[in-house]
Amino acid sequence: MQADGGKSLLKPAERVELSDAALPAGRCIYAQNETYLELCNSGWERQWKAGIGTVFVLLPCLLIFWGFYGFAVHPLLFDQLIAFFRVISYEPEMSPLLWMGWLLLFPLSLGCCVLLWLWFDIMGVGTCFFTYARGRIRFNRVTRKVYLLRPRGCGGNAVFDWDRLRAIVDMDGYDLLARKNGAPGKAAYYSLILYHPPFDAADPHAKGEDAIFVGPTLPMQHDAAPLWEYIRRYMEYGPGQEGIPERIGQEHTTYCGKPSSSQYKLEQRPGMMETAYHMLSQVTCSWPAFPKEWQSDSGIGEPEDKPVQTGAVMTALVYRAQGKLSKADEIEFLQHWGTAEAQQEAMTRKQ
Repeated sequence: MQADGGKSLLKPAERVELSDAALPAGRCIYAQNETYLELCNSGWERQWKAGIGTVFVLLPCLLIFWGFYGFAVHPLLFDQLIAFFRVISYEPEMSPLLWMGWLLLFPLSLGCCVLLWLWFDIMGVGTCFFTYARGRIRFNRVTRKVYLLRPRGCGGNAVFDWDRLRAIVDMDGYDLLARKNGAPGKAAYYSLILYHPPFDAADPHAKGEDAIFVGPTLPMQHDAAPLWEYIRRYMEYGPGQEGIPERIGQEHTTYCGKPSSSQYKLEQRPGMMETAYHMLSQVTCSWPAFPKEWQSDSGIGEPEDKPVQTGAVMTALVYRAQGKLSKADEIEFLQHWGTAEAQQEAMTRKQ
């Protein structure tokens, strides 16, 4: 079941009503203003699993590689044997160790290469390291385009015409597939998917076909429809109309940038080890920025540069705590999102 950019294509019995346009629980919005709505991609809140999994996959493989080199390769090159952390001269009576390296550790090393390929490439864990820290999806009402920043291995950066996108909000057979591939009782996770059809339906190569995973990971399949309806109404009517708030609350916003461990814990409230493993993944990544030639902000500015003006509430909160907001920006921020007491304090405080 799909819906297009300009109108709903949901089945009549399942049409999303006005009261059902809503953001899901959790933080998924970088910024919302009169010009654009920018959301994250799904999966970020579970990226710590990639960190912990990589530790338990990579360390044993590295140990086997080191053992193979020390027992099988190094003796042939330097007439020395490396017993893990000890270097000793190779003697003829040590030949069983050399044979052990080639007959046992060499096949294990090949198996480790296959395992690492499956883990980082086939299972997609490579998208969590040495790439973009998070994806960014910007819906621009002025240009009627959707701007996407994502790792090259996931398709790379792209720009889509809003009116050509279709929303997949009912994934028939997904539950069956999840139960088949998972353990009994294992929870399935969903996402709002925006589908871009090929430019030419008759093209055998389906040039232009693409899919965007928008917003947070959803626990229930039916949560995708209200999120889609929120985005659709934002694009068609704008903030302050048809159930779209003029300004979003901080509880729906996320920090636009690479967060510190304390910021990550504030937003996601994970356990101590989850935060550590998430940071292990994030420390290798960089923060993506929209190319200036795209003019995707239509002149209003970027959330990282103008968090108050762009409605990047969480980013503005972080900047205020760090003392990075100007007095004028802080007053404007508190007028919209702060208490009267905080606003008065900011107005009377010297620059």
